[in-house]
Amino acid sequence: MAVSAGAPRPTAAAILPSIPLHRRLYGFGSIYGKTIRDSRLAFIIAAGMLGGLSLAMGAAIGTVFPTPAARLEVDKLVASMPASMVNLFGNATLMGPRLGTLGGYMTWKYGALFALGTGLWSILALSGTLAGEAARGSLDVVAAAPFGKRRIALEKLAAHLTMLWLAMAFVAIMIVVSSNAFGDPALGDPIPLGGAIGFALWVGFIALLFGGLAFALAPLLGRSGAAGVAGLAMVLLWAASGLDLGGPLLAFSPFHWTADHIPLVGIFDWPGLALTGIVALILLALGVEVFTRRDLGITAGLSMPATPTAILGVRGPISRAFGDELPRALAWGIGLFLFGALLASLVKPMADQIAGSPDLLKIFSTIFPDFNLATAGGFLQLYVALFYIAAGFAGATFVSRWASDETEGRLEMVLTTPTARARWVVAGGIGALLAIVVMTVLFAAGIGVGAVASGVAAGEAMAGSAALGIYAAAIVGVGVAIGGLWRTSVAAEIAALAVVATYLVDLLAPPLNLPDWFHQLALTAHLGQPMIGRWDPAGVTACLAIAVVGIALGAWGMARRDIAH
Repeated sequence: MAVSAGAPRPTAAAILPSIPLHRRLYGFGSIYGKTIRDSRLAFIIAAGMLGGLSLAMGAAIGTVFPTPAARLEVDKLVASMPASMVNLFGNATLMGPRLGTLGGYMTWKYGALFALGTGLWSILALSGTLAGEAARGSLDVVAAAPFGKRRIALEKLAAHLTMLWLAMAFVAIMIVVSSNAFGDPALGDPIPLGGAIGFALWVGFIALLFGGLAFALAPLLGRSGAAGVAGLAMVLLWAASGLDLGGPLLAFSPFHWTADHIPLVGIFDWPGLALTGIVALILLALGVEVFTRRDLGITAGLSMPATPTAILGVRGPISRAFGDELPRALAWGIGLFLFGALLASLVKPMADQIAGSPDLLKIFSTIFPDFNLATAGGFLQLYVALFYIAAGFAGATFVSRWASDETEGRLEMVLTTPTARARWVVAGGIGALLAIVVMTVLFAAGIGVGAVASGVAAGEAMAGSAALGIYAAAIVGVGVAIGGLWRTSVAAEIAALAVVATYLVDLLAPPLNLPDWFHQLALTAHLGQPMIGRWDPAGVTACLAIAVVGIALGAWGMARRDIAH
């Protein structure tokens, strides 16, 4: 049959342009890149907290224990403690006289905190990277594309491994920098790169083992069930190793396998570390295979208790915003509750040990003349910088939850109701502030519980915990202002970077003798000493003003820009 001369010719299919590598890495056209992009806030928080703690140790030990005599008193103090309490935090016996070095002190006092904190990040990330998306239904869209389930699992796993080891590399660098910049070579403080790498490998392998356990269980138990089982296993195996409970728990504990690996003082146990890494790889591979062989979203239904319907957020914009923030508020609050209770419970035994050593008592009285370390407030004021970091990052995650309405496409549906854009911003800001109140109250309760157990006064410290909420409110104000005036997609990240910048300025300005105006840029430098009842009204007013003005600016900006698509 002849084709009519006027008939249109078939149009060739358009050739889709290739996506550049840098855009793939940022999250376009690649499951790996998208997961990296989705994980950037968690990376900033983890790297900021762990790297900041590494830097803080170097800056602090030269001030707290500046002489060989002071270091010797540290050894005596630890030696006089109950063995179970000592071994729970590190192998002080194997370190011997090296406990008084920066590496020994950091390992004994904060080694477990590094491992448990990083392990918690890995558990939460790997339990939700597949199971969480499957439960929400977003993974169905990805699975409908020409990607096999194994490839999906491998790319998401590779993204977490990338972020985890980037954070560990940052920690190693900060350890080397801080120990060489602030440590005393005559006292053995500088830590070589090999020791810092060995420590980062230990922290990373511990985190991957328990994260791998959560990854393997998530297709079977769901996100909450897998995270709960893996988190409980991590705490039990840590306690079993530290308290030397013996039995099968000890045999399965990676903390026990690596008890002789203390790289920050030059003691290495590579076989124990290798065993931990091999078990972690086995669990991760098992997680990939289990996900590949099961249907999406079909789990055993083991999960956390459901949120009561009265607070699910069905009574207006503020109620909805608070209901969305409440799970995160409870998570941060419970974590701070446990941290505050643990530190407050140590006040009495630490105070008794210090009082029993005239030399150590003289050192502490000279360095901290205004602190009564026999009270919960005086003792906790030493750790207030860590509390500020946690509270600031909590505020950033609350901003992230508010911003997700726009970044995940829910805002257009919200605005179909009688809710103006400005009202949505204000409601989200108020919801975040209410979440901060919940978190702060739980932290104060933890201090009270720990102080009662230790038999010390806690009134000033419990009241001082309000400083954390005030600082977190300022961070929320910064994030909401950025989200409303510019883009919600970067609001939480900029808020988190503000926390890191504030911490570094407040930490480094005094020991480096930087100008006073530079130190004054840190919000935390203007809050006084709240744990011992000494407040700076100007700083408190400034934080509250930033919170209120930030939310107002965000509402004004949101009413004048287009919604992101």
